[in-house]
Amino acid sequence: SAMYPHIMIKYNIGFDSYIPPGEEVAEGEFFEAPEVKHRFRKSPPSLYRKMLERLLEARAKIREQMKGLDPSSPEYIILDNRQQAVKVLANASYGYLGWVGARFYMKPCAEATAAYGRQTIMKANKLARDYGLDVIYSDTDSLFVKYVEGRVEEFIKKVEEEVGIELKVDKVYEVLFFTEAAKKYAGLLSDGRIDVVGFEAVRGDWCSLAQEVQTRVLELVLKEKSVQAAVRYVQEVVSKLRRGEVPMKELIIWKTLTKSFEEYEVEAAHVAAAKRLMEAGYGLEVGDKVGFVIVKGPSDKLADKAMPYILAKPEDLDYEYYVAKQIVPSALRVLKYFNIREEELMAGRRQMSLFDFTS
Repeated sequence: SAMYPHIMIKYNIGFDSYIPPGEEVAEGEFFEAPEVKHRFRKSPPSLYRKMLERLLEARAKIREQMKGLDPSSPEYIILDNRQQAVKVLANASYGYLGWVGARFYMKPCAEATAAYGRQTIMKANKLARDYGLDVIYSDTDSLFVKYVEGRVEEFIKKVEEEVGIELKVDKVYEVLFFTEAAKKYAGLLSDGRIDVVGFEAVRGDWCSLAQEVQTRVLELVLKEKSVQAAVRYVQEVVSKLRRGEVPMKELIIWKTLTKSFEEYEVEAAHVAAAKRLMEAGYGLEVGDKVGFVIVKGPSDKLADKAMPYILAKPEDLDYEYYVAKQIVPSALRVLKYFNIREEELMAGRRQMSLFDFTS
């Protein structure tokens, strides 16, 4: 639970509690980080410690308010976004100290926090195995084990006693799908919801249909445990796209103008679409989101084919672009791990592979 903020609180890590090399301090008056040997005074509380305590307290209050609310309700979603924002602020604190551009830059603070983090997660891993728990995956500040009721709770108490860091069961998955990338996985929660981490389904630079396809593919793989059902579903979407049966609103791509037109070295698709909006008499400024679609055109350059959706007609849409660059790639982010290839999803037929003859 908020491992890095808790480490900074526990060991009083901060730019104002740091003891420079060579400075004499009485034994027992400081903490010394493993590996890197950076030292921090035990008192008075550092500015970071006081700040993090307030942030963690604020997040705990928000999470308490969320209890009993329907996860799909507007109230729950607002509170969840709020607690996530507080979480990001707290978790980013140690990394900010290690950024050379930070106002309170002090690299030893970041190095010490990371060293304590490595020590903590390694101890937790060892204790989990000592308790007979099957450790599936461990990364940065998380530990995935096969859930054994009772034993997990005992393990949590032991870690809190021996390591001094709070552990909590964050989520219990019925089925969990990992990729080769860190922090990129999806799981089926016990209440039937799909929890997605690191996939495009939770990013905003894909059209809503691509996000919907990836989410549905994950549902079919995790809930129905059927890769072929997922393949058939994608093939059906591809066919509907090619027949022009998908509403244009599902194909809009939204991108934010992060700087003025003159500052873009290469003309991106959303910048070209924004310029077309301006030519049509619409006002835009930095920070605005531009909604555009890809239409057919004489050039293959995406910027030449990006049209503001309010100026586009359905018959002008480049459906093959959406098939090849949005729908199929979003599905393959998941299905490639099951030996499904691009041609299979685009052609609508099963390609035989070595696995078919060895399974």
